[in-house]
Formats: sequence, structure tokens, C-alpha cells
Amino acid sequence: MISREKVRRHFVEYVSAYNAADVKVKLKIDHTWRTASLCDRLAVSLGLPDEDRDLAWLSGMLHDIGRFEQLRRYNTFVDRLSVNHAMLSADILFEDGEFTRFVENCPPEDSRLLEKVIRLHNVFLLPDDLNDRERTFCQILRDADKIDIMRVNCETPRSEIYNRSEEEFRTSAISEEVFADIMQRKNVNRAHSQTAVDFLIGHIAFVFGLVYPESLRIVQEQGYLDQILAFESTNSQTAVRLDEIRKAVREYLAARSKS
Repeated sequence: MISREKVRRHFVEYVSAYNAADVKVKLKIDHTWRTASLCDRLAVSLGLPDEDRDLAWLSGMLHDIGRFEQLRRYNTFVDRLSVNHAMLSADILFEDGEFTRFVENCPPEDSRLLEKVIRLHNVFLLPDDLNDRERTFCQILRDADKIDIMRVNCETPRSEIYNRSEEEFRTSAISEEVFADIMQRKNVNRAHSQTAVDFLIGHIAFVFGLVYPESLRIVQEQGYLDQILAFESTNSQTAVRLDEIRKAVREYLAARSKS
């Protein structure tokens, strides 16, 4: 049985080893709490039993444990410049034994499920061989993570997250492959992102990857997607393409609201 209070206490203990005065550390601490809460809300919306609600919540609490070590070792959150943070999170938890400090006597099947969910939370596409239960928990975490990353991009200076200046965001062009991805109403493949503004476009595109109706309700309720869409570029090509992207997002949300 999962004790949420014990998980909370150990998370606070775990992150105390890192400097919470560092903007990057604080944003990941806050992101963890919010992602866990969103996982719980999505689990409730799906009518999952209490035990599964706890598992979904726990996946949110644990999914980014590796971010703190990633930052300490490499001073960046950009995986391709450092390490796959989802794999690092799972390694710390399930290979180094940190998971047992959060949850004692976890049933093996639940432990295996959580490890898979955490390892897959940042992949471009989920593998086809997942069973229904695995896919549900993966989708809950991935939706919750995407929703809160939109918030992070509004509340934390982009320069702190991506080690790129605000000037780079304002002046850069959208890469051709990134623009093609988002205009096909799908998530942007991170391998296609080259310029500073590409990261912004990738987070707008998160809306196309959200699975659950409750996820879309939360996005519209919070308003952070609207704030990101309001970004103004001084690059003429980017400005024109942003108008096309805004139109595509509005049409997509209108269509999903009717389905």
C-alpha cells in the first residue's frame, strides 16, 4: 500500500541535497508536485479505483527524480546535451534502490509497471506492445507532464530552462521539420528542434498529443497554452508561421470539444 505522506516526506528529503535557491532546481520541485496532482485528477476522471489513483499519483512524484542529478552533473535540462532524464530517473529508482525508500513492500507487478511508465514518459511515441494497463498509466503521466510543462514555460524564464537568451527566442526561425510536424497536428519530434523558438513550438504542439478529454479541459481552464501562443517574434517568417499555428490549434481544440 502506498503512503502518500511517506512519499512526500522522502521526496522533500531527497531534494534537500540540491540547492532549492537555484531556479532550475525549484522549477523541477514545483513541477513534480503539480504533475503528481494532475495525474491524480486524470485518474479520477477515468474512474480508476483508489489503489490505481495512488499509483498514478506516485508516477508523477517519481518521474523526474533524475532531473536533479542531470542538472548537478551537466547544468542543463536538454537531454541530447547530457543524458536521457527518464532513463536516469528509472535507474536511480529501480537500479540504485531509491524506490524502496519511497515505497516499502511494493508488489512486483506495480514496481515493474512504474518503472516502465517512468522510462517511457518522454519518448516520442509509445511502443505498440504495451498492454492496456501499461498504456493507461503511461498516457496519464505523459498528459500530466505535458500540461504542467506548459505552465513551467509561462512561469519560469525560458533562458533559465534552455540556456538560450530571450533574444534568441525572439529572433530565431522555426525549423522546417518542426513546422511540418506541428502543422500535421502532432507532437514535434525533439530531434527536429534546432533553434531556440523550436523549443517553444514543441511545447505548443503538446496539445496535439494529449489523450484524455480531461487533459484538454485542464489546458483550457489554466490558460497557459494561450499565453505561449501569444508569443511575439521579431522574425518575419516566424511571425507568419505563428499565425498559422494559432489557427491550427484553435481548429483542433474546437474539433476535439465536439467529439
